[in-house]
Amino acid sequence: MAIVSWRHRFIFLKNHKTAGTSIEVHLAQQCGALDIVTPIFPPHAEHQPRNHQDERGTPRYFNHMSAREIRALLPSEFGQFYKFCFERHPVDKCLSYFAMLRNSPLHQKPENPKTWEDYLEQGKFPVDTPRYTDETGALMVDRIYKYEALAPALGEIARATTLEDRPLLVWEKAGYRYDVPSFDTVMASPAQRNLIFDAFAATLRFVDYS
Repeated sequence: MAIVSWRHRFIFLKNHKTAGTSIEVHLAQQCGALDIVTPIFPPHAEHQPRNHQDERGTPRYFNHMSAREIRALLPSEFGQFYKFCFERHPVDKCLSYFAMLRNSPLHQKPENPKTWEDYLEQGKFPVDTPRYTDETGALMVDRIYKYEALAPALGEIARATTLEDRPLLVWEKAGYRYDVPSFDTVMASPAQRNLIFDAFAATLRFVDYS
């Protein structure tokens, strides 16, 4: 989860490697004082978290919160507000995720894969479908937008809510996509492509990628 906005009547669900942090900063700038905005790490000067903790300071809303968890806390708002998230081509999403694990100082751990082949063998792919589906696998959001069409998506979100249609000017957590295979190289390998597409089978039910 990233944002619940009463001012603009929307719920934004944040998936992995879909410019989620950048979109969160972008949307939060138009949110009101009573809206729920979760923290991001590292912090950003133009992003002010608010209302994500209870009266004791315990977080109730958190990064990458699922639709099911939000619905349990806010059933009325969940039924009424415009709910959306973003997805990305499975191969490109995995390459970006691997690059983050390999090259980002904020995510480096000894157990992280050192090579693309290690990553594929570990199979820890950023499949986010459970974040926006229910226990039966049914979709819980009104729209899944494609990362590859971010600009028109923001325009459509503005038209579906009371947000202003503004261009995305903030790009967070970028600059780690180096020393990894290219998208075309992975797509040209049937074994690698099929391994990833099989892992994202549930996602591909809702978003058309090939």
